[in-house]
Amino acid sequence: MQTPKKSVLDHLIKQLPRYIVTDRLILNEWTAVSGRHIAPGVFEKYPEAPKTVRLGDTWVTTYDETVWYSASVSVPESMRGKKLYLVIDFGGEAIVRINGEICGAVSSSMNAGWVHRDKIFLPDPLPEVMNIEIEATVNSGGFCDVVLAGGSDITYTLARAEIDAVDEAAESYYNDVCIVSEAIGCIDDEAVRAKVYAAFDDSLHAVDFDFDDETVRASFPAAAKLLWDRLEQIAWLPQGEVIMTGHSHIDVAWLWTVKEVYRKCARTFSNTVELLKRYPDAVFTQSQAVLYDMVKSTYPELMPKIRELVKEGRWDIVGNSWVEADTNIASGESLIRQLLYGEQFFRREFGVTSDIYWLPDCFGFSPALPQIIKKCGMEYFLTAKLVGNDTNRFPYTLFNWRGTDGSEVLAYVQRTHYGDEYNAGKIRSAWAANENKGVTGTMLGMYGYGDGGGGPTFGMIENGRRISRIPGLPASKIGHAHELFEKAEVHRADLPVWEGELYYENHRGTYSSQAFVKKNNRRGELLLTRAEAAAVISAHLDGRALTSLRPDGALDEAWKLLLVNQFHDILPGTSIHEVYENTKIEQEKMLQIGGENLSASLSAITASLPGGIACFNLLSVPVSSVVTSPDGKEFVAENLPPMGYRVYSEIPDAQPVRVENGLLENEYLRAKFDASGVLISLVEKTTGREALSAPANVLTVYADKPVHESAWNMEADYVKKSWKPEVTGVEYLKEGVRGILRVSYRFNKSTLTQDITLAPGARRLDIVTTAEWYETEKTLRADFPLTVLSPFATFDIAHGAATRPTHRNTTWDAARFEVSAHKWADMSEGDFGVAILNDCKYGYNALGSTLGITLLRSPNCPDRVSDHGHHSFTYSVYPHKGGWQEGGVSAEAFALNFKPIALASSGSGKLPAELSFISFEGRDDIQLDCLKPAEEQEGLVLRVYETSQRRGAVTVKTELPVSEALELDMLERPADSAGVIPVTNGRFDFEIKPFEVKTFLIR
Repeated sequence: MQTPKKSVLDHLIKQLPRYIVTDRLILNEWTAVSGRHIAPGVFEKYPEAPKTVRLGDTWVTTYDETVWYSASVSVPESMRGKKLYLVIDFGGEAIVRINGEICGAVSSSMNAGWVHRDKIFLPDPLPEVMNIEIEATVNSGGFCDVVLAGGSDITYTLARAEIDAVDEAAESYYNDVCIVSEAIGCIDDEAVRAKVYAAFDDSLHAVDFDFDDETVRASFPAAAKLLWDRLEQIAWLPQGEVIMTGHSHIDVAWLWTVKEVYRKCARTFSNTVELLKRYPDAVFTQSQAVLYDMVKSTYPELMPKIRELVKEGRWDIVGNSWVEADTNIASGESLIRQLLYGEQFFRREFGVTSDIYWLPDCFGFSPALPQIIKKCGMEYFLTAKLVGNDTNRFPYTLFNWRGTDGSEVLAYVQRTHYGDEYNAGKIRSAWAANENKGVTGTMLGMYGYGDGGGGPTFGMIENGRRISRIPGLPASKIGHAHELFEKAEVHRADLPVWEGELYYENHRGTYSSQAFVKKNNRRGELLLTRAEAAAVISAHLDGRALTSLRPDGALDEAWKLLLVNQFHDILPGTSIHEVYENTKIEQEKMLQIGGENLSASLSAITASLPGGIACFNLLSVPVSSVVTSPDGKEFVAENLPPMGYRVYSEIPDAQPVRVENGLLENEYLRAKFDASGVLISLVEKTTGREALSAPANVLTVYADKPVHESAWNMEADYVKKSWKPEVTGVEYLKEGVRGILRVSYRFNKSTLTQDITLAPGARRLDIVTTAEWYETEKTLRADFPLTVLSPFATFDIAHGAATRPTHRNTTWDAARFEVSAHKWADMSEGDFGVAILNDCKYGYNALGSTLGITLLRSPNCPDRVSDHGHHSFTYSVYPHKGGWQEGGVSAEAFALNFKPIALASSGSGKLPAELSFISFEGRDDIQLDCLKPAEEQEGLVLRVYETSQRRGAVTVKTELPVSEALELDMLERPADSAGVIPVTNGRFDFEIKPFEVKTFLIR
């Protein structure tokens, strides 16, 4: 007969574990030493004498606190020769060393810990004496809840410490029936499911339960053989295949600091090395060069083992990136540097690189990425994040993703989690969620615990071996991620195309949380590229070799500080408070290095200039701007040459700005204000057009209380509850050459001051804002109702621009109620438009004819005091003739973000009073992305991109000593169609497409 209730059989399974362990050595007594994790690989051990502790004792810990538990153990002869596990559960997370060598790591689910992983492989051969050391610390994931509730520490219990000898047949059979039991519920074919159930039922009844232990154990091999023989006889033709690859997604920072990730990497990598040593069929996939660099610097003993596994093809390097960076906020050049630094590291350390751009967990994906992926020598893109959309299901699993310049890459949205179990349910889910079943039958899944969970477990591998033999499920195997793309490549022409950004319908608050990080990131991105360019020019003038530019690697260090802090839980503002204390220090160091390098280079250049005030413009378009002379006087420097300078022998006069009660006016703009300082009219005088349809720059504070994770999320209903800050002062001023309306506000615990500023010759109205902000779960926004009618607005992004709807016609449109942008957003009709520029903001909204910019947020999870404190930023209103391209919006936004620099000059006069070192003749839409020494060859790398969606010829004119140019890819290798481009009298020509990025080696 057949057992009618499966619960009866599952009850039998529960009786099996007692037969697995044959011998147990309890490790009851330990010596404990406490200390603190100071820096990666650096610890302070407290002076207190070591303590003796026992199982059942408790210990209290917090961030960075560490306890070293040690014991000396000899395994009894009766246990030797058997399969042995060291089983540890002391709470928290811990590195385990035996006789001084890392052999793995454990993590505990105690007190809300995420993963319970308590078994460690013992060394083979087994030493006579094992000196075991447990380096234990807090489980940061579980501890975050304690901190948010107001706690400062957590208590764990020394719950378990033992060495277990196991009966391998009993362990194997237990694994057999557990996975088959779970698989039965995942088999859709009724006939197959019934046959699997019958085999499962008969196998369990072949076990001789309730005799002596040896008799029961002796029955396991026959019961297992019965099970697998019967399963193999079931006819089954799977329609799909799921490739499962081991993986550990490790957040460089999140609910822990970057410092702690060094240890998380040691835990995960050591576990994985041991796992792959014991399971020759196992495969592991790991991204992010910085993680390997951390291990190399702090746990170097692991690197040779990893290199060998990479060489064997069992440890896959993927992603090529330094970190898995946020792509909504990082600039195009930063995203290139992520891949340049990462690819160099992987090639140097392992001799391999990847063709998969690996971003399973970022919060949306810029349409600039396909071009970057392709021109960095990669072909494929992978994510899992879009599965979390809160409004619309992303329609494709495999598709061709087309970017802003027309580049296409093959993309995969993994429907199952990237830090998952390996079981029948995951296999079934991966296949069932495939939206492209009619085209391709292969899916990819990942297994393994991330973020301190220690990567894949041997139980997962054991499951995988068995699942592939169970009929009724999709075919599955342990394999490599690249196998998915190789199989999909065959069907690529039949796959759909997704055009433009991969907007994540969730986590919209990440465009604005932790404002200081975003401000310093913007400053750093511009500063470091300009410092490199100035260093190149300075070296040329001094006759120094390019190799002299970075004798101490200072700019490389600054770049890596920038790149690490672009990680997708740092730059978006979604990490704990302690992370941002460290980020402040690192970003300040980055800005200091960049500033010192830039100042030194510009000062050196002034030695070759005539006497006077040298105004440097390090943008690739002409700039007119207010500058401050070395003695503190303001003047207007007009039409400064691109990537060059002009020396003023005397300060020029400027037409004064008209400042009256309710009015600021210059040659181009007339701004009117009401008695409370609200902007009620803005006329662009050359066209006579009024820019505003209603009062604008009305500051509004909204109740911003999302369902969960407030640093990540904004809900569409946040606009339902709002307040207007109280105006506490209105004052009209003249400062230097500028006219200013100063408006002061108070709201709850916060104060704000806005200097609405108009300069002579300026075509934009700057709103210079300072705030002392101490709110909780509130958002500050400024709105601009415009006299513009357009169904879409245009937003600045990496290497170009993207359009988004200004209506809510569909659920896809409605879901984009908050969007990301870089330096500007614009709404234009045929002959007129208005842009809102900014110097450090990224959150915008567009509805009807109103453009809004999100100025500040104040989430309280996972940082209870997120964004509290001082803020300073500028945003601007820029009305213009024509559309955003004709209006020069991109150039104006760059001018706001990187202003000219004035230095005293009393040099030799070797150079003329005005000079452009690099310019693009007849083109105002070409932006210089970088000018730097080539990484691995002689010459300079010049990278530019087209900003205004225009195709055509470009002529580069340079004063640098250049005789030839060669087109490169973004990793500085010759492009596919590369040929030497002749340079004549400092000029060379090339063709460019809309939003295309071009990279050249010039020498």
